[in-house]
Amino acid sequence: MNRSKSWALILIAVGFLICMHQVGMHFHVMGLLVPVAMVGLGYVGITHGKKMGWLIFGIGALILITKLSGFLAIVFAVWLMYYGYRMLKKPNDSAEFRL
Repeated sequence: MNRSKSWALILIAVGFLICMHQVGMHFHVMGLLVPVAMVGLGYVGITHGKKMGWLIFGIGALILITKLSGFLAIVFAVWLMYYGYRMLKKPNDSAEFRL
């Protein structure tokens, strides 16, 4: 798959998401498109040596972090449960019996 076909598929997918949002089918992805685009444009600006790129990148990253805060909280909660489970499965050295 060459680069032009990849961009075409990306543009079709984004257009589809925008149409579905306008019809009323919310995929909760639309709120992420603008911050992701800002981060991408900021990165392009940074690589071209523009100081405005840092500002756009920073604002986009902050917006993206706030949008993903619920997801990050869920990931942290799952990690805590996994860590607690691993602590329970770990053999306790002080309760070792000798025969």
